[in-house]
Amino acid sequence: MRNRIVWQLAAAVGASAILAGTAAAQSAERGCIELKTTAELTQSYVDDAGKSATRLVPINKVLPGDQVVWTIVASNVCAKPAADVAITNAVPEHMHYIGDTAFGPGAAIEFSLDGKSFAAPQALTVSAADGGTRTARADEYSYIRFVLGRAMGPSETLMVRYRAVVL
Repeated sequence: MRNRIVWQLAAAVGASAILAGTAAAQSAERGCIELKTTAELTQSYVDDAGKSATRLVPINKVLPGDQVVWTIVASNVCAKPAADVAITNAVPEHMHYIGDTAFGPGAAIEFSLDGKSFAAPQALTVSAADGGTRTARADEYSYIRFVLGRAMGPSETLMVRYRAVVL
């Protein structure tokens, strides 16, 4: 029940490195959901009216501290609705998720520390130095899952997005 897209981003993180990860969509309708993942940087510019603005631009290279905008576009390529759609994306190696940046219209957003169990941020806990537990920080999340609360119609497309910082 998975469609998979694998993306790679050449990055300048200290020495050159390759950041790799996967985005997967699950649906009751096997093979109906296709994914396209892009990585972009925010660029400041002055528009035609002379006002400061920002836009997303393709990435050529990234440096530590750069914030990468990850966009995943899901398309239902079948002639019937696709139910139970969930898009799961690993936070790339050498990056940390930036808290409160994930969004997906109509989707419930869950996070994971291990890629197996997902929950709302306040429900994720880790061991604390004092032997107790504490709420996990956003930079400790390893996966993000966007769960659509309805079926995707035939030929429907939706977009989800989050930001991660290069370490």
